[in-house]
Amino acid sequence: MKINLSPFWRVLLLLSSTPIFLIAQPTIQDCLGAVPVCQDLYSESQSPSGDGNIGNEIINGETCTAGELNSIWYVFTANEDGMLGFLITPNNFNDDYDWALFDLTNGDCDDLTASNLVSCNAAGGTGCHGPTGCAASGIGNWVPGGCGGTGPINALVPMSAGNTYVLMVSNWTGSNDGYSLDFSESTGLGVFDQTPPLVEDITQLPESCGDATIDISFNEFLLCNSINDNAFQLDGPGGPYTLDASSPDCISGSNQAKSFRLAISPPIQSMGDYTLTIDPTGPGDLLDLCDNQAESFTFNFTVDVPLPVIIDIGQDTSLVCAGDELVLDASSGGNTFLWEDGSTDPTLIVTNEGVYSVTVTDDCGFGEDAIEVFVQQFPPTVNFGADQIICPGTSPLLDADNGVAFYNWQDGSSATNYTVTTTGDYAVTVENGCGVVEEAINITYVPPLNLNLANEYVLCLGDTLTINIERPFATYQWSDGSTLPQRDITADNNFSLTVTTICEVYEADFAAIFLVDPMLDLGEDLILCPNDSLILEPGIPGATYLWQDGSTQDRFVVTTPNTYGVTISTACNDLVDSVVIDYLLPITTELGRDTFLCPEDPFLLDASTEVLADYQWENGAKEARRLIFGPGDYSITVSSICETVIDTIQIAECEICTVYMPNVFSPNNDGVNDRLFPQSHCSLEAYEMQVFDRWGSQVYQSSNPNDGWNGKIRGDLARQGTYVWMIQYTVSENGIARSTSQRGDVVLLR
Repeated sequence: MKINLSPFWRVLLLLSSTPIFLIAQPTIQDCLGAVPVCQDLYSESQSPSGDGNIGNEIINGETCTAGELNSIWYVFTANEDGMLGFLITPNNFNDDYDWALFDLTNGDCDDLTASNLVSCNAAGGTGCHGPTGCAASGIGNWVPGGCGGTGPINALVPMSAGNTYVLMVSNWTGSNDGYSLDFSESTGLGVFDQTPPLVEDITQLPESCGDATIDISFNEFLLCNSINDNAFQLDGPGGPYTLDASSPDCISGSNQAKSFRLAISPPIQSMGDYTLTIDPTGPGDLLDLCDNQAESFTFNFTVDVPLPVIIDIGQDTSLVCAGDELVLDASSGGNTFLWEDGSTDPTLIVTNEGVYSVTVTDDCGFGEDAIEVFVQQFPPTVNFGADQIICPGTSPLLDADNGVAFYNWQDGSSATNYTVTTTGDYAVTVENGCGVVEEAINITYVPPLNLNLANEYVLCLGDTLTINIERPFATYQWSDGSTLPQRDITADNNFSLTVTTICEVYEADFAAIFLVDPMLDLGEDLILCPNDSLILEPGIPGATYLWQDGSTQDRFVVTTPNTYGVTISTACNDLVDSVVIDYLLPITTELGRDTFLCPEDPFLLDASTEVLADYQWENGAKEARRLIFGPGDYSITVSSICETVIDTIQIAECEICTVYMPNVFSPNNDGVNDRLFPQSHCSLEAYEMQVFDRWGSQVYQSSNPNDGWNGKIRGDLARQGTYVWMIQYTVSENGIARSTSQRGDVVLLR
């Protein structure tokens, strides 16, 4: 149980134009002043009277108690899942104490109703005074007034990690003899809060210049009097900065808070990277309610939202003539300047038309402005560049545009531009008030290569193969170094050729084959191993093939037994051959799955296969079958002319599970033999254990074989003596489940 103060300390302030009035300060008799639980045991030597400074915070009828009578409040937060148990023991056993437990994880002290009540006990009367609380042997979670057979002890309460709970202890009797409150019945929770507080969230970070606050929250409450401004530091451009930490809860009178606001002085002065450091340097800095000091924490963030810089370099304007000057001035804002041409002066002298822009920057942002400058008149200029040789499919645009002018092209057209689609000479004359210019260009289209050489040319011996690939604007490169467009070939050879123009590259590889009388031989008949394949490839170039299945490829892949034949036709003759291919069966040895072998039960291992094969066992035996009489690892190697197969089997001994129960145990918390539980090397499933006293009353029951009886009966120490135990369980032996039960006696010694 991680023990923290709950998040519901609040002191109300009445704010108006009149002075501030503070509601009465809460005490331990109020929910708002609840005692933070930081240890197992709390002793109250004297029970207070009344209901505190806040008044009765529990409405009659919402709980099993008669409201809040002579109360003390306790608060804590669970650190992990578990079961809450506690015992309230009056110093005077005739006193009657009631109590109510609330879950305030999602509420506060104003929400003490039946909706968040977790457990409650108001038992009283004859036999019901004295100790009360929650224990493993308790019943229910709602016990109204009067004993009624339900008893003063409730069942353990399930607790969820991170949930906050408040416990109200009420003295119905009204005496002032006091009581003790013991949380040691709790399981899975722990008692002391030894975990340092951690920063849980940081919000409201500065984004731009002028921002002056940072909001942080911790994962648990800190004592208000431990908040030291020196534990918070902010580093970054424009500093130094100081931080003032405050919390509305602390300001309004509470002694603890989770959320704090850090006021930055001066406000953020510049964009850039900042570092927030939380470092409790003093022993009393940033303590939680159990005096654990917060861990140091560093957080980096960036202020990157710029504030606009106002800049104005004027409206769009014009120069009367090319070469006139215009001064653009951006010096009215910022401290750095960047014009579109890269210059960094606050002013820019303009002599040509165009769009001119400037970016002005200071520490907190930037501003931009632009202006377009026009020139009223220029003499015409036209430049088509050098003559062009271009590729098919392109249509270059000859652009002579000079604004308002007269245009005269070679064909008499008068547009500002001309689209070229054919080979020819193109010229234009352009005239305006400032002058006349003439420009001309020749454009030639490269025709496509349109080459389509075959991969293979087959001729008879004595023929000549002529290759002519001459094309305009082309170059030629043969693999033997020749650069001619034409070749006469009279002998077998392989050729590589590259024809290149500015528009395309044609590459070809081809073979010239001059036939002689070829030989056809598919080879001898064969027997293949399983999964083997064979490629029948006669290798006669320039021929046509017809295999036994009608296929016409120049090769045939064999994967099944058959008679394979081919007819090959060349320009000069027809060739025929066939071959018989058969396959050997695979080895099918299988010893079976691993198993168990009990004494005097021999086991037959059979590795027989239909294929003619040799057998070799790990002990040297060479028979296909083998009779074994004991556990062990056995293996067989089976070999044929095609393959070798190895199979193994593991024979294990029979499994026998035994369960032992001690006949004496001593639950005295010395770490030796403190609990009674079964001992076995096997896993116990469907388990149940019961213990009975000598009168037959059940004193213990469990379904977990690892728990064991601790020698207590409903939280009290059991007497020394003999007790009867019974266990039921299921074990797995040799892969088979066996269910059984045992019983016996055990002597409890102290």
